[in-house]
Amino acid sequence: MNKKIALVLIPLLITSTMLLSLSWTSAEPEILKIGIISPYGLPHGEIIYGGTPAGAELAALDINATGGINIGGTQYFIDLVYRDEHCFPTIDPDGARASVQELIAEGCRIIIGGFRTETTSPIIDEVLTWNNAHPGDEVILLINGASTDALCVNWTAPENEAYRFIFRINPVNGTMLFSAILGYLQGYLIPYKLAPMYGAGPNPGDPKVKYAVIAEDLTWTIDICDYLQYIGLGNLTQWVATYRTPAGTTDFTTYLDDAASKGAALMVHIYTLPDVVYLVSQWGAGQYPFILVGIDVPGQWVAHVDNTMGLCQYEAILDFSGTRTPIIPDSLWYTDELPWWGTTEGWWDRFVGNFSTWPMYTAWGAYNGLLTLKNALEQAGSLDPFDIVLALEETESIEVNGRAKFTYDTHDVFSNEYGPLWTQGYTRAMVVQWMNNTDPSEPFNIAYKGFRKEILSPIDQPYSRKFKFPPWIYPYADWDIDFDGKVDIKDIFATALSYGSRPGSPNWNIECDVTIDGKVDIRDIFAIALNYGSRAEVWPLPDP
Repeated sequence: MNKKIALVLIPLLITSTMLLSLSWTSAEPEILKIGIISPYGLPHGEIIYGGTPAGAELAALDINATGGINIGGTQYFIDLVYRDEHCFPTIDPDGARASVQELIAEGCRIIIGGFRTETTSPIIDEVLTWNNAHPGDEVILLINGASTDALCVNWTAPENEAYRFIFRINPVNGTMLFSAILGYLQGYLIPYKLAPMYGAGPNPGDPKVKYAVIAEDLTWTIDICDYLQYIGLGNLTQWVATYRTPAGTTDFTTYLDDAASKGAALMVHIYTLPDVVYLVSQWGAGQYPFILVGIDVPGQWVAHVDNTMGLCQYEAILDFSGTRTPIIPDSLWYTDELPWWGTTEGWWDRFVGNFSTWPMYTAWGAYNGLLTLKNALEQAGSLDPFDIVLALEETESIEVNGRAKFTYDTHDVFSNEYGPLWTQGYTRAMVVQWMNNTDPSEPFNIAYKGFRKEILSPIDQPYSRKFKFPPWIYPYADWDIDFDGKVDIKDIFATALSYGSRPGSPNWNIECDVTIDGKVDIRDIFAIALNYGSRAEVWPLPDP
């Protein structure tokens, strides 16, 4: 047995055995089987890489160790049953359907899973087929990964009523994911950083921030590419190129060179395939004159640092958390019944302690999914599938990365804020940036070889950090607080006005947090002073 797997499973098995051997003053606890379908062979579906099974295991352990689930006065312990989604190394729809059939045969009437659209669709079809043939014994599916909008169908239309048993726990759909990128680019990065850097203006004839788009040549990226090309990023920008790369691409230099030749200052990348590792590595190694911002699913994994040889620094991508980010404060999370589940960073530490890796977004989804199910099952007080569905539609809870509920008609995970501000706290995608800004000897739960994922958007949270520009694009970006092309007394004065502040302080200015430690102090002023007098040779910067 793999040593890491053994280190994880043995404690879980011991705990489960102890729990099942306890004497109960009431009726003996029952077993509730829950199916987990995950993409075997991909990090997102492997327990040792912090994927779906790891999140599910930790949730089951937490729930079982605190008494299980009380359904109508009977205690139930969770028993997880695993199957392969069959989406790697090739897409196998029939294999995905067979996995659903096997889980149903084993007694699972609740299933969490569905990572790729191409295999989630047949998983849904198989669930619908069963449900249509077995009224009163329906299977409830919580999608965990696939973000294509069309997977969540409006069940309130009479012809779609069967879809009432289909939910998506994670992530938010493709439109919301894309909106999170748009919100950050249009609400902050372009107007406050890139536009002054390149002298861009809103009027015809003004210089523009040029941008290129690069995406994997899969169906789900078509609408995103079309939007970026034909609708665009606003009147401060100009689209210059779109590249759709075939699966298996390993040499991206032609695309990168072409974008540079067209004067791109920004490249938006859209990838789920591991090909993106080559893109990021070649972008960093070539020090291309544009920033890299977008969707990079493999880039969420801690091994992205190794896979890119550290060249992922400065890449900004979507994720559901940064490294050990305290998303949920104690006041919203702590209860007497569950005193040791802790805040988000406490959950992060326990996850790393159990599995020796960082959680991927599918682990967040699996953990959140089981918490949501516990709340709904206890609210329903019944195992009747229709009662459970009604409870899921009405349930709102605090999860490890935000408040959570479902949109009523589509059963998609609810998210009402996608831009740089986050006032409601519902689960959302966040923009994070890989940064090498810590001591390499930091503990593994804090950093990996000095690298952390820091949250850039939303920008209004205590844990939010300023965007770091690669020094080969603008070497004085850290210290040029007002972005006027020089480091002078105005920058020191701005930092002095913000001196002693932290996020939430009335004089807080995230741009003055030069050291990216969540406060403005003497070290920030000292860093600016050390670079005093530095200036760009030409400002605004010339067309890249």
